[in-house]
Amino acid sequence: MSIRRNFLPSIFTVLNLFSGFLAILQIIQGHYITSVILMIVAMVFDSLDGFVARLTHQASEFGIEFDSLADMVSFCMAPSLLINELFVAELGFLGGIISFFPLLFGGVRLARFNVSATTEKKAYFTGLPVPANALTIGSYIWFNYVLFGNYGNAKIILPMVIVLAFLMVSNIRFAAKIKLSFHKDTLTLIKSIAAIVTFIAILIFNAYVIFPVMIVLIITHIIQWLIGYEEPRLHLARRRVR
Repeated sequence: MSIRRNFLPSIFTVLNLFSGFLAILQIIQGHYITSVILMIVAMVFDSLDGFVARLTHQASEFGIEFDSLADMVSFCMAPSLLINELFVAELGFLGGIISFFPLLFGGVRLARFNVSATTEKKAYFTGLPVPANALTIGSYIWFNYVLFGNYGNAKIILPMVIVLAFLMVSNIRFAAKIKLSFHKDTLTLIKSIAAIVTFIAILIFNAYVIFPVMIVLIITHIIQWLIGYEEPRLHLARRRVR
């Protein structure tokens, strides 16, 4: 697969990588909220590269590998550095270990994803995706900053970082996309309306909404896994029976 054929999707991957690089620079300079916003910008570019690749039929193994390398910077290295600078810098070696979790487990998560990755869009991800992990950590910091004027409590975020790290390498299935439909059953209609309302709320209130939404989404997927109900799994099971 030639690089020329992958050029268009790779533009967005480069923008993802550049946004992550800028986020790291902002952390070093002490501009923590700006770094969180840049991580969110990186997420947008990360979504666009896959969308464009599938739209133009240019998805490839090269694109998958390049995307993962960019994700390591934007969604693994950046949140690890952010945690280190804000919450554990004074804890020495122990602090270094805790802040290393997003980078370590994120790297393992991406490696496992690449082993089984295909150019087809999946209905679910096995384990919490690294962008979702970075967004949860970053949005917690942003949420506390706009509400309380600080970056959050270390006693809350450090256990959360550890839990999120293990969720990334867990077997819990997280939906890869939101299905919108107004012509199916009542439950699907309610989910579609809730998704649209949530999206509008995020656009308007951003910092106030993103963190609570991420917590609800993560807890919902964990509960579905605990009770044995995972929509993608049931969907695949029905297909096999047919």
